[in-house]
Amino acid sequence: METIFRLKASEIDNKFLTTLKTLFEKREIEITVTDVINDETEFLLNDSKNKAHLLEAIAEVKHNKKLVRFTGPEFKKYSKSLLKK
Repeated sequence: METIFRLKASEIDNKFLTTLKTLFEKREIEITVTDVINDETEFLLNDSKNKAHLLEAIAEVKHNKKLVRFTGPEFKKYSKSLLKK
């Protein structure tokens, strides 16, 4: 049997533990804890190098620097050329 519980650490209480014990009774279980990050931006900002890169890229866009513009047909042509590589 496999069950996934998604909850905040603050929600782990005796009731939750009792539920686990009831569900799995006398069976041996393995508990794996994973830090869930729902927002990709939050995930990327957790790393200082990624954060610096993202903030620099945002500043460049705000100042209209290093932008690449395509028309629809130009983008299609460029995409096809990348796929050939």
